[in-house]
Amino acid sequence: MDNILSFFISFGTGMVGLSIGILIIYELSERGKRFEGAMLAFTAGLMLSIVCFELLPKAFEIGGLKIGLLGIGIGIFLVIIIEDLIDDNKYLNINFSSMYLKSAILLSVAFSIHNIPEGIAIGSMLSISSIEGLKFAFAILVHNIPEGMIIALPLKKSKVNIIYAIIIIAIVSLFMGCGSIIGVFLSNISSHYISLSLAIAGGVMLYVTTGEIIVKSMNQWKGRTISLSIILGIILGVLLSYN
Repeated sequence: MDNILSFFISFGTGMVGLSIGILIIYELSERGKRFEGAMLAFTAGLMLSIVCFELLPKAFEIGGLKIGLLGIGIGIFLVIIIEDLIDDNKYLNINFSSMYLKSAILLSVAFSIHNIPEGIAIGSMLSISSIEGLKFAFAILVHNIPEGMIIALPLKKSKVNIIYAIIIIAIVSLFMGCGSIIGVFLSNISSHYISLSLAIAGGVMLYVTTGEIIVKSMNQWKGRTISLSIILGIILGVLLSYN
């Protein structure tokens, strides 16, 4: 898979998914917390399914159990470091006029870094198979919808124009595109780098999904709607993995 084509596929994946999330919040947020919670839960189930039934099995198949587990550990460790840096605001030294705007910028930084291993995973999957890579990119696109919603919520509360919101998520998506080039480059060196990059992305996604998205969905709405949405997301992930 050509580096340029891989870049645009990954960039487009992030841009489209995040833009849909932005539009949902700016246009449909009045539907209530139940709707937002169900969307978050559905995509959480989808990503858990894709990671557990496609991404990690592929990493274990290519590089073996040890490299796969090492990658998962590295991915989780990276997210923890990023969380600590963002939570400790003394490293930022920025004055924000709005606490909502501060949250939006911090979230954008977090998702930008988070998108790098996602881009690596897309680039690696595209190197293995164009069809599998495109299917995985679609799953990431759906996963990016709630991320766009999460970024959009504080932006809307800060009365940021939707055009500026789109510009922000375009910058965030660039990191995914750059990550895909890294993934293609590593895949041309050794298959073990493919396994490691897939496993790192899997570790990041597992941590973010279980520690952030599912928690946020349950905070948005209490009830069986969340459980059913997670199950539906898992079922869709299974269909994508075995189709």
